[in-house]
Amino acid sequence: MRLPPLPPLADPQSGTPQPAEPHTDPPLTNGFETWFVHALTDQTQLDPTLAHGPADFGLWGVTPDADGRLDLDEIAANLRATLPAFATNLGNVCRVAGISVPPLLRLESGSDSQTNTLDVRTAVIQQLFSEWPGLARQFRRLTAGFGFTRCGDALRAYQRAIGRLGPNRLANTLVQQDDNHASPHLSLLFDGLQVWPEEAYGDRWRPLAGLDQLSQELLESAVLQPVRAWAKPVPIEQAFDLANVRLRTAKVR
Repeated sequence: MRLPPLPPLADPQSGTPQPAEPHTDPPLTNGFETWFVHALTDQTQLDPTLAHGPADFGLWGVTPDADGRLDLDEIAANLRATLPAFATNLGNVCRVAGISVPPLLRLESGSDSQTNTLDVRTAVIQQLFSEWPGLARQFRRLTAGFGFTRCGDALRAYQRAIGRLGPNRLANTLVQQDDNHASPHLSLLFDGLQVWPEEAYGDRWRPLAGLDQLSQELLESAVLQPVRAWAKPVPIEQAFDLANVRLRTAKVR
């Protein structure tokens, strides 16, 4: 015999069933997954009137291998090769709109489309991006691609450092870094002729760090930290003696 389904539990106070709370996903933050989603879901059509580079196509111009892996160095090379095309397009749009460059123009990335509020030109650029969706697409793909490779280089630097420092010392080193060490805020800087990526580093900007630089910085940071001396080992019979444990704990304090 088939039993009827159980009714939903009711609130004993009101006598009516409690409605289910709607599920809401937390907002996405800048990181490895977000950059990857940018490349997979961007459906904006290419503008034939704009110059293009290899990173404007597919997964930044890279085809996954038989195991589905992407070559981060190849992606980085394609991104660098696409920067001249973006510089040409941005320069042409700035000239048509009457935007003077130099002085340097910094375009910051981010899910909230942050801009430099001290530079009135960035607001005009944001308006131009809405009028030139192909240029905005190219900007998003470049910043997403550099964010993707920057995060990948940080993970590879951690893999390198763990072999030299060990997991505990590497963890202590990472605690001293910024919370966004693997995925810093990025920007593209334009001087009127060339475009290059930079990353936020503390309260300033610096050129985008690569694998070798990140690895070296981790090792240098670990050397500057005080090394905690290892406790002198005790015989196993003393290790499990409660009185001995209290004595050793009191000495440490």
